[in-house]
Formats: sequence, structure tokens, C-alpha cells
Amino acid sequence: MTTAKTVTDATTAAAAGLSKALDESTERISSLNEKVVDAAKQSGNLSLDTYEKALGSVLEFQEKIGTSSNVEWISSLTKAQVSLVNGISTAFTDAARSVLK
Repeated sequence: MTTAKTVTDATTAAAAGLSKALDESTERISSLNEKVVDAAKQSGNLSLDTYEKALGSVLEFQEKIGTSSNVEWISSLTKAQVSLVNGISTAFTDAARSVLK
């Protein structure tokens, strides 16, 4: 009976040690996963900021060129195109930012 109890105790201790090691590993993996997700969100937001600024500059330049034209329909067409692209871009970046929250 003593041998069976010793084996049972040893098995219980080994299982408890394994369970503790698994719990610690799970916590470390979870913490690392959270850090990776946070870094990806920051990177995504930075990319969106950069995209918005670059597109804003291009659209501003495009509108200035269109406005400087002496032909009214070119100026109107350019303004409409800039407005369309700006609206689509805003919808895209807003949707992307909501996913990154």
C-alpha cells in the first residue's frame, strides 16, 4: 500500500507541476499576443495617418491645378473628383480605424 501511495503522490505532484507550467506558459503567450496586437494596431493607425496626409496633399495639389485652369468645366470636374475621392477615402479610413479599436 505504501508503494501505491508513493506512486499516486508522485503522479499528483507531477501533474500539478505540469499544470502550473502550462498555466505560466499560457499567461506568457497571452501577454505576448496582447503586445503583438497592440503593436499592429499602432502600426495600422500610423499607416492610416500617413495615407490620409499623403492623399490630402495630392488632392489639394490636384484641386489647385484644376482651379487655376481658365476652363470652368475642368475646374468643376476637378472639384467634383476631389470631393468624391475625399469622401471614399474618409469612409475607408473611418472603417479601418473602427476595426483597429
